[in-house]
Amino acid sequence: MSSDLIANLNEQQKAAVTLPEVSSLILAGAGSGKTSVLISRIAFLLEHRLCTPAELFAVTFTNKAAREMMTRLQAKMPLNTRAMWVGTFHGLCNRMLRLHHEAAGLPAAFAILDMSDQLGAIKRIMKANNINEEVLPARKIQNYINKQKEEGIRAKDIKPYGFGERDLLRVYEIYEKVINREGAVDFGELILRTYEMLLNNEPIRQHYQDRFKFILVDEFQDTNKLQYKFLKLLAGHGEEGRKPNAVFAVGDDDQSIYAFRGANVGNMKDFIRDFTIGEPIRLEQNYRSQGNILDAANYLISNNSDRLGKNLWTQSGKGDLIRVFKAGDEAEEAAFVVDNIKDFVRNGEDLREIAILYRSNAQSRALETELTRRGVKYTVYGGLRFFDRAEIKNALAYLRLAENTADDSAFMRVVNLPARGIGAKTVENLIDLARDNQISLFEATQLLSGAAANKVRVFTDIINDIRSKRFSLPLTALINYTVQRSGLKALYEADENGAERLENLEELTSSAAAFLSQEGFEED
Repeated sequence: MSSDLIANLNEQQKAAVTLPEVSSLILAGAGSGKTSVLISRIAFLLEHRLCTPAELFAVTFTNKAAREMMTRLQAKMPLNTRAMWVGTFHGLCNRMLRLHHEAAGLPAAFAILDMSDQLGAIKRIMKANNINEEVLPARKIQNYINKQKEEGIRAKDIKPYGFGERDLLRVYEIYEKVINREGAVDFGELILRTYEMLLNNEPIRQHYQDRFKFILVDEFQDTNKLQYKFLKLLAGHGEEGRKPNAVFAVGDDDQSIYAFRGANVGNMKDFIRDFTIGEPIRLEQNYRSQGNILDAANYLISNNSDRLGKNLWTQSGKGDLIRVFKAGDEAEEAAFVVDNIKDFVRNGEDLREIAILYRSNAQSRALETELTRRGVKYTVYGGLRFFDRAEIKNALAYLRLAENTADDSAFMRVVNLPARGIGAKTVENLIDLARDNQISLFEATQLLSGAAANKVRVFTDIINDIRSKRFSLPLTALINYTVQRSGLKALYEADENGAERLENLEELTSSAAAFLSQEGFEED
């Protein structure tokens, strides 16, 4: 490996980066440079021709981390990243399912339900089957379904342990049938469906096992049971006559905080056992904090039982002493924070250099109230992600329904948006017709009669018109046409606060153009 690629790495980092073709666990403490190690590991494999870019499979915890990895990798070496498989579990599984949708039992343009879409589908199922949400909350069912999928468990595999689970299982069974009929998947289904496809289709499984010689996993402590099973399957672990592919797992059991989401920190010890790892490589030199912080952190975490163990250290000196303030309530806490900010400003600090970090959005209220009361100017960063904004989801729902009229979630979102006089009673009748005839809501519109049928026909004519333009218009033009034909543009133009929504819809078109360019497609 070129010396400049490892010049800034410490000895433990170099040991990890230059490992031979073996599976390994890199126990990376907070601030220990794990991203640099992952990127340098990929550069090492490519420079030494141990694999091609297409033979790498790298899993990150967020899309942002994947983008950062690709950007920094390209800065290290000339590289065409299009052939590389780098992304989140959900993103990579989505890519695999798109390529093999028939083998996975999905339509080519299958829709992905986000959490709100999934909850809406569950509520629709409950209403159609007379299940009282006051007795059995929809969010409880949603959590139950997602938990089962995170462990790789289908409804047919569950034997209910009591009356309570029988009700949950009943909805899970119906939910699976409904989203299958709609040709949709939720987030958990992306991984579970991919795992099942690989498990049950030997040619596809062998293709990817032969292809991905090196599998790299970031934030390994946050993987759940199904994700670990997927990685083992992809690596060919336990298959007769096959040596498992090299898995380079980077994680830290001391940073495992997502058990409530299904993360299983025990995967780390299972990985050591299953892949006969031996001793992990420990990255213990910290580049982010000073000594007093690290000493306190080491002391606290040493009280945890059943950990793999490490001791963080730094060359940055001891730094300031740690201060702890125990507030009686949120108002007292907010006052303490603002008092400190005032002190900083009196000592010459710029407000733009001061940040308040809090754990949950609900905590901002008391802080904002105190900041306002004390005359401290502030800006709140965050809010909805672009694709979670209502106007974006509305436009995409029209496009989804135009592509796949069996998408009941998309139908429900926009059937009366903008308002067309389609009331709740008409929608209830459609749900009943769809359930009784085992058809989609869009198909059920053909069974309506009277005034309701005329109002719904206005909507179905819009969808059919957009459908007719799918293959004659370039993607960006189709999005613009959909926004106008659906009535969304007129809706937001008439809204005094709609200018930002219209700008976001324009950005959706730009985003589509950027995606096409990135993927190497040219619009006609």
